[in-house]
Amino acid sequence: MKHFAVTITVIIIILVAAIIVTTGFVLPKNPLIGTTYTTTISKATTTVQNVTTTIIQPQLYQCSGTYINTTMANTSIQARCQMTSNSLGLWVAAGNSSYVKLRIVGANNKTYVNQTITYDCITFFKNFTGPKQIYNISFTTGPAGGTCGQSIVKFNRTTVPPSQVYDFVYNGNFSNDEYTGWNVTGAGFGNAPLNLTYANNAIVRCYVGSPWNNIPGPYVASTYSCGLQASPGNITSSPFTVSKPFLNFKIVSKPHANLYVELLAGNSPAIVAVYNTYNLSLSGGNRSASTFRNAGIPLTSIAGKIARIRVVAGTATKQNFIVVGGFHLSTTPNQQPGILTNLTIYNTT
Repeated sequence: MKHFAVTITVIIIILVAAIIVTTGFVLPKNPLIGTTYTTTISKATTTVQNVTTTIIQPQLYQCSGTYINTTMANTSIQARCQMTSNSLGLWVAAGNSSYVKLRIVGANNKTYVNQTITYDCITFFKNFTGPKQIYNISFTTGPAGGTCGQSIVKFNRTTVPPSQVYDFVYNGNFSNDEYTGWNVTGAGFGNAPLNLTYANNAIVRCYVGSPWNNIPGPYVASTYSCGLQASPGNITSSPFTVSKPFLNFKIVSKPHANLYVELLAGNSPAIVAVYNTYNLSLSGGNRSASTFRNAGIPLTSIAGKIARIRVVAGTATKQNFIVVGGFHLSTTPNQQPGILTNLTIYNTT
């Protein structure tokens, strides 16, 4: 009996398969061509054949330049793309949807992004960094309620936020688990926002007395470092146009002259607010060290001007800390009575 080898040459063009349950999905025009490889199969037979087979699958596109969009609310889009560099800029817009949920999982089964994002218009979200592999993208829009057209996810080579003046508080809820768009000075606020889900873990217990409650979202800027050494510092937002009369947010703060939230017009203080959320007369006062209170600063004195938020922690003790999150402009105030101890408004004209 004779033996022979049948050589099959297989050219696989790997792809990105976009499963779209909506309108509008745009990918770049540069598909990745897969590797050509040869497989040898041995078999006992009296006949010899050479067979060349070409298998063509849907094209796989590079992540760089990938653009996913829809105008529909309550819609899910699934897509895949191939990273050919280790870092890209990730841009997101909720559009006419009130929010979008974005999840990106690598071929290694590691989750790289899993966030709910509320930016109305296309905004730099974060630097996306990961190994060169295929990524599965899940993009879900929420109910109507936004004001900026299409809901969008976009990758490009820009890995730093553009220098611009926003019409909203950029990354005001720290939803990407980073201080993207904020300038951090000193060690007080750390290298990243505090993850409240992690902090409230029964084993971790990174809080004072009782778990954090009435929270503004999963991430906050905080000088509380789980009872470890405290340091002074401050964080300053990207510039924005004061287009609404109030700045609303949530805060935990002891009354201290060196713990405050201020609005800058240019580089000068325009409004300074000092809070005492430890007021025991408030509802749940026995949990004051871990209860976020609603705060609202009137902005009429700087209406129409370009401003920045600066959160200042000029004191460095473990007992005196400030925790903030959920910054957004609003047409109505949302202020908890009894927490504001001092409000100073400067003449900026």
